Amino acid sequence: MNQLNEKTFKDLDQMLNDIAEKFFLFKKIKENPDLFLLSEGLNEEIISYDEYIYKVEKAYNSLDDNEKNLINNEFFYQSYHQWWTTLYSKASFYRYKKAAMEKFLGAFYDI
Repeated sequence: MNQLNEKTFKDLDQMLNDIAEKFFLFKKIKENPDLFLLSEGLNEEIISYDEYIYKVEKAYNSLDDNEKNLINNEFFYQSYHQWWTTLYSKASFYRYKKAAMEKFLGAFYDI
């Protein structure tokens, strides 16, 4: 986790946004591969898509309920803008968000 502690808040946020974007793309490809132009190694690609989706789900499941809510609302199934204002002060929100991002990414990358 030391490697993640050295990352800026912005870097962590971007890393998680990239993971979420890829997660949804891979889920779409898995659900309907005919809509996407894929190489002949489709079976190999689908296996790697499955592995990626599994890693995301495993990292998500390593979080506690509050962390899951935060990660879900911020990155995966984004809620309304400033959804957190009734739950946290601004400083608390950013502190909890950073901790949740570090925990998720640590689990995702097995750090």
